[in-house]
Amino acid sequence: MIKVHELTGLGSVLDYYGERGEVIEIDKEVDSECEVAGIIFALNALPTTPGVLFKNVKGYRFPVASCVLSERSRTCEILGLPLSPLEFKEAFIKVSQNLIPPVRVQGGPCKEEICRRDFDALKIVPSIKATPDDGGKYFQPLVITKDPETGIQNVAMNRAMLLQDNRVILNVRNETGVGHDFRKCRKEGKPFEVALVVGAPLEMYIAAATKLPLGENELGLVGAIRKKPVEVVKCETIDVDVPAEAGFVIEGVIEPPYEQSTEGPWPEFLRYLSIPQQKPIMKITALTYRKDAVGYAIVAGTKENYTLRLSNDVAFYKYVKDLEPNFVVDAALTPGTAHWHHGIIQVKKDDYDFEGLQIHVAMAAYGFSVYLETITIVDEDVNILDMNEIDWAVTTRCDPAEQIHIIRNVKTHRNNPIAGARELMDGSFVGKSKMIIDATVPWKYKNLKRGTTLPIFERARFQNVNLKDYMSAHDYRRWINK
Repeated sequence: MIKVHELTGLGSVLDYYGERGEVIEIDKEVDSECEVAGIIFALNALPTTPGVLFKNVKGYRFPVASCVLSERSRTCEILGLPLSPLEFKEAFIKVSQNLIPPVRVQGGPCKEEICRRDFDALKIVPSIKATPDDGGKYFQPLVITKDPETGIQNVAMNRAMLLQDNRVILNVRNETGVGHDFRKCRKEGKPFEVALVVGAPLEMYIAAATKLPLGENELGLVGAIRKKPVEVVKCETIDVDVPAEAGFVIEGVIEPPYEQSTEGPWPEFLRYLSIPQQKPIMKITALTYRKDAVGYAIVAGTKENYTLRLSNDVAFYKYVKDLEPNFVVDAALTPGTAHWHHGIIQVKKDDYDFEGLQIHVAMAAYGFSVYLETITIVDEDVNILDMNEIDWAVTTRCDPAEQIHIIRNVKTHRNNPIAGARELMDGSFVGKSKMIIDATVPWKYKNLKRGTTLPIFERARFQNVNLKDYMSAHDYRRWINK
């Protein structure tokens, strides 16, 4: 039986899900400027989102895929990990602790076509413009760089805005591994070599979005997921290794004096347009690709964009669980904030001595990331993956005057416009107040009775029934066993 996480190449995964009826094919010509992104956004708004393959993208001879990672069930299958959220986290942690380094080979599919002169990569590799207000067209590639001191490679996801004449603006962010490598090169006055990979196997996108410690190659995580090393090949014009099975590999360099240009706007994961910034220009030096290459488009603020960040949930859970293992039950980052800005922590406050520990844990949890802005703490009977449950707990168990704690003027990220606006208005640092919402039952009320033997904060208990015993076979199939 085929295991999807053991397949190599994006095309084979598309074929696998296509045979299962989970990828729709669009034969009609579509425009890469706004139309493709509009279709992707509409598909992600469906209760269940199919993968999609655009077979006729205007101006390109290669197809473009999207939305395969929009459904969590497919993502877990691609990673070969359990669907249960808590089991998924524990399994992902175990995998990430047993990385399998990539191995270099002499050749691979990504070398089937090699362009080193008289080519225009911007016209060959599919790109998209997501909204009419974007600064230009974009690639959403894996970005592979190398630490100039250690030689260890880093794989991340950073957008690249197209200019002309084989040049792109790379959105280098200081807090990432790419930013770390770039700062080192700039300090030494060296050219910064970069490989942009488009149309990679989907587990590589998940790995690139994973927060591994500096000095660990994300392709090692892909190897651990597959239980075998990723095969890599050396680039043609730069000293960087790339996955042999990649669709497109764009090689380039950011040279001293590190010329910059305006990057953005582009829709961010919070569904606002980014604030344009000055970012470095990368000059493309070569392009290699496979003959059956498929581009891949990711639109911010969609289910797929959020699912890509599932590993953030894992990292947050581990970070918080390690603070107080016997007190913290579970933790998650909310999908509505793209698994970044709002953290939910579930605790088991079953002893008087634990009262107040929830605030201590929440304060320490802010060390996880500057993106984190709100932390809500709930009891162990609250489903942390259901925002209706969270809302219920905040409404019925939190006295705002006593259980909401405001931390003023804290660093955050400009992607959140309420923080970025400060920088635009008066040049202030990018920050805002942060908040801890304690929605756990205060210990002093824990055993308070409602005039009976039942605690006042215990939910109403209904009889457990099996609806199959009461419904006709037809109704049961229609409503329960769909």
